[in-house]
Amino acid sequence: MDINARLAALRKQMTINNLDAYIIPTSDPHQSEYPAPLWKSRVWLAGFTGSAGYVVVTKNTAQVWTDSRYFLQCEAEIKGSEFKLHKQILQGAPEHIDWLATNLPENAWIGCDSSLFSVGQMKQMKKAFDKKNMPLTTDADLISPIWQDRPTMPQNKIFEHDIEFAGKTRAAKLADIRAK
Repeated sequence: MDINARLAALRKQMTINNLDAYIIPTSDPHQSEYPAPLWKSRVWLAGFTGSAGYVVVTKNTAQVWTDSRYFLQCEAEIKGSEFKLHKQILQGAPEHIDWLATNLPENAWIGCDSSLFSVGQMKQMKKAFDKKNMPLTTDADLISPIWQDRPTMPQNKIFEHDIEFAGKTRAAKLADIRAK
C-alpha cells in the first residue's frame, strides 16, 4: 500500500467514525524520544521519517508539520503524495492545533489517540477546540485497523540502569517523590 492508498484508508476510517480531522503525533504512550516501530504511525502513513512532527488529515487535506531541521527531508519524502509540508516556525510549536481551529468549521469533529499525547497537549487541544465548539474524540485509534503489517509490541527484557547512569537508587527516587 503506497502513501496515498494509506491516506485513503485513513479517510475511510474517519468517515466510519464521523471525524472531520485526525491528528497523529510522533510520540508513543511513554513520550519516548525514540518510539519503537509499533508507534511510528506518522512515518507509516505519510512517509516522513524525521524525528519530530505531526500529521493532520482532513477530508480534503493531508499535512505534515515539522521544524526547520527537516524541511528538505520532508519535502523529498512526501513528494508524489497528497501530503503537503507545513513549516513550523518554532520547534514543537502547536501550530497544527491553531490551523485546525482556524480552518475547520464550527462543530467539526476532531479525533486522536490520546495515549500518544501528554496531558498538557490534550488540555491545549481541548482548550483551542472548545472555543470553536469542536468536539475532540480522544479514543480514536484509526491506524490499527488499516496498518496490516504493523510491528508488534517490543519484547525486550527490561533492565535496571546501574546507579552510575541513574544517579540515585529507585528507592531514593521514590522517597523524593513521596516527600514532595
